[in-house]
Amino acid sequence: MLLRPCPSLPLLSNALSFVVHLPFHQQKTISTSVFALTVFDPRIFTEPIVSTEELNKSLPPNDKRNYMYLKPMLFDQTPVFYRDEIVDKMVRVFLMEGKKELSRVNVLSALEIVKRTQYEKWLNEKDEKRRAEIILDPIEVANRAILNCRPLMKLEKTIKAGTLYLVPMPISEKVAIFKAMKTMRDICRLKAGKKRNEKRPHYPHFKDVLASELLAAMENEGLTIQAKQELHKMCEQNRSYSSMKKF
Repeated sequence: MLLRPCPSLPLLSNALSFVVHLPFHQQKTISTSVFALTVFDPRIFTEPIVSTEELNKSLPPNDKRNYMYLKPMLFDQTPVFYRDEIVDKMVRVFLMEGKKELSRVNVLSALEIVKRTQYEKWLNEKDEKRRAEIILDPIEVANRAILNCRPLMKLEKTIKAGTLYLVPMPISEKVAIFKAMKTMRDICRLKAGKKRNEKRPHYPHFKDVLASELLAAMENEGLTIQAKQELHKMCEQNRSYSSMKKF
C-alpha cells in the first residue's frame, strides 16, 4: 500500500517558519486552547502615569504614549495626596478576619496619635534647631519606620542528608518591606494582649501600641528593630552554610 503525502504539510511548514521569523511580542501559539496572559495588547496599551509630577508635565511629540491607550490604574495607585503606598500596604498586612475597614481605622488612628505626639513634642521643644528636626508628617514617620525595620537577609530551610539547615540568603526589597510589616504586626498584637489564633476583631489598644512602635522604629529603637538585629545575628552565625543556598 502506497502512502500519499499530505497536501497540508507544506502549508503547515510555511506557517511555522512565518511564526518563527516574527518578533517575540507578535508570536502567537497555533493552539486555540491557550489563553492570552493579558487582555491589554502591549502594542496598543501602555502603563498609566501615577505620579502627580509626571502628570503635570507635557509629553514630548515623539513619545509613543501620545498614540496609545492607558491601562487602568491599580486600586493603590491613585495619585492623590492622602494615599501612600506604604500605608496602604500596612492596612493589607495588618488585616485580620477579612475586616479591612477595621484595619484601616487602626492604622489611620495610629498615624493620628503619631501626629499628635510629634506636634506636642514640637510645641514643648525650645531649641529652634531641634524643633526643625522634628518630623510632623505621620506618613513620613511611617515610611522611615518601615524602611528602618527592613531585614537585609533571610533564613531559608534546607535539608541535606536528613539534617535541617538554616541558610542565610539575600532578600528582595519588596519581600523585605513585607517582612518588616509582618514582624511589627506580630509584635503589636502581642503587646496589645491579642494572639493571632484568637477570633477577636477589636483591638482596644492596638493603635496606641502601633503608634509607639512606629515612633521607636523611626529612631532605630523598639522591638521590631531588635527582631531585625537578631535575624542578622543568626544569619551571621550560619554564614558557613551559605554555600547551600539555592538560586
